[in-house]
Amino acid sequence: MNALVRFALFLLLAAANAHAGPFEDGIAAFDKQQYGAALELWQPLAEQGHRAAQFNVAVIYEKGLGVAQNPAEAARWYLKAAQQGDMDAQYTVGMLYETGKGFSKDTAEARKWYAAIMASPPTDPATLKLKERARERLVRLTSATEEAIPYKGGRFVIARSSEGACVVALQGTITKDGVSRFDEVIRKAASLGCKNPWLLLESPGGLLFEALDLGIEVRRAGFRTITRSACASACAMIFLGGTERILAGSRARIGLHQSSRGSEHNHVCDPTSYSSATREMSAYLKSVIPTEADQVMNVIMQTSCESVEWVHGQRAVKLGIATGLEWEGVEVGPARRAQSK
Repeated sequence: MNALVRFALFLLLAAANAHAGPFEDGIAAFDKQQYGAALELWQPLAEQGHRAAQFNVAVIYEKGLGVAQNPAEAARWYLKAAQQGDMDAQYTVGMLYETGKGFSKDTAEARKWYAAIMASPPTDPATLKLKERARERLVRLTSATEEAIPYKGGRFVIARSSEGACVVALQGTITKDGVSRFDEVIRKAASLGCKNPWLLLESPGGLLFEALDLGIEVRRAGFRTITRSACASACAMIFLGGTERILAGSRARIGLHQSSRGSEHNHVCDPTSYSSATREMSAYLKSVIPTEADQVMNVIMQTSCESVEWVHGQRAVKLGIATGLEWEGVEVGPARRAQSK
């Protein structure tokens, strides 16, 4: 959202408020191009921690409206608003660090602010556009290369930063073809010089036995796994194959339930301990999380295939499903599917 649009919105809000105050008076002054008066009204509010006033003061100093342009002062106020969660300010701060205007050039700080935008919960259209812009800047900033390997049901996207960090995103359902293409993914990641690759799971699930096979390959190849959203059923089995397993963000969770027999639209739950699916799952869990396998299997067997037991936060760590709840040093952006503007 650019500054003029933002001010227009503030103006509409002010018109709807019968009891105008210093902030709204500042909007009225700005609308009349009385920038000095607007700054005089907003500056005290900004110093008191008023987030919108901090952003507006930053715009005035950045554009030189009624005052001399002052990139350092603008950057200071943008940073204050950004630290309070203003996403437009966060994006601007990222750009200022990226370009070295107002701040000393610092790509690590720029990446931090772009990543903060992408990790924020809101999903309204304006926020999604801002997140996409942040993602694009993050990709360029890390000099990431990105390659896609499609399969029937989805695709793998391999993204490598200039520092050698790699993320492989599994985007789509888990199918036989997806498993067969994973060897190609491993070879491609190695050819790109990937170091300790991450497998980012963006999958609704799929075929159980194929997921177990893929989980074994993930463990053999030394991949670490991560999800930032819901990862259930077959997806959960692949997640458990990671040498490290991270739940990133408040929406990340793992879903467990019994296996089922039959077709997708005509199936019955399988609560028995002697079926091939149950035996395969049990053996797989003992191979990837031997200490916690029995307790995780208990959760699975106690949950009908018609429902899902969601595990997240510290409970996931205590059960041995996750090894951590943070994703340090790895950018989310490069592995995501690009969205059109």
